[in-house]
Amino acid sequence: MLGIGGFKMAHYGFLTLLSAPETPLGSCPRQKVAIKRPFYKKYPPGSSTNLINFLIGRYTIGDKLPKLFREANVLYWARSLLTFAYEYIDHCVANSSDTPPFHIPRLHFVKAGLALSHNHTQPGHKSKSLTMPRAGYLVKELITDDFIKYIHNMDCNPMLDPYEVGYEIAKFLACTQHIQFAKTGGLAFISDYQGGLEILSDPQVLTHPYVILKKNITHNSTGDYSLVNKGKDDIFGDGNIKCAVSTFEKEHNCNKFCKWSGFKLKIYEAEMETD
Repeated sequence: MLGIGGFKMAHYGFLTLLSAPETPLGSCPRQKVAIKRPFYKKYPPGSSTNLINFLIGRYTIGDKLPKLFREANVLYWARSLLTFAYEYIDHCVANSSDTPPFHIPRLHFVKAGLALSHNHTQPGHKSKSLTMPRAGYLVKELITDDFIKYIHNMDCNPMLDPYEVGYEIAKFLACTQHIQFAKTGGLAFISDYQGGLEILSDPQVLTHPYVILKKNITHNSTGDYSLVNKGKDDIFGDGNIKCAVSTFEKEHNCNKFCKWSGFKLKIYEAEMETD
């Protein structure tokens, strides 16, 4: 087993596609990948749910697929938001008369895809109707270096100390949160940043509590992008802690990346708690 979290477990696996794509995932036979699937904890009757000892419960395929699709969708949105942040950064650097006094880390989210397993059609069976898959998995690009938690899902500041490996990356990722928050009009940003030194995985997208997001983005005359409120479903799941977005301006503490004049970001200083 590669690892286990609160709701998902990951295993080592190998991926071979009959028609190799141009993207890194599946580009070579027997490529090492991470295979993820959700689970739930089964506790003995009458016991507390805080117990460490529990059994692994498996979802039916009908319950599992929506969870896998939702996680894949979150990853899709996170990749788009991070790409947009880099495009904004590159635009600002190219149009600034001053060179940034820091190195800009280059990271990306894992390539991933849904793998569905179907029963083989029996010889002579003429039905062409689609059947429910018998199994489903989320297949991800494998992160080979040490796994680092950069920013917690309930925070908008680095969770690493200055002496720890990855601290500079964590500060930069906090700046990308600031950019995403500012350029979506305070509606959304990526949280739960984690992964290796170049590849990120398992993100969460946080949205404003008064906004329900759908797959629509509009571009206005000021150059900002706004996520459009359509529909009633929260496509980002239970990890979408909406209050973190509404309190971003009070909780986020700008660092050297945010404060560079070329980014033209409003400076925030986290409010200190008093007794």
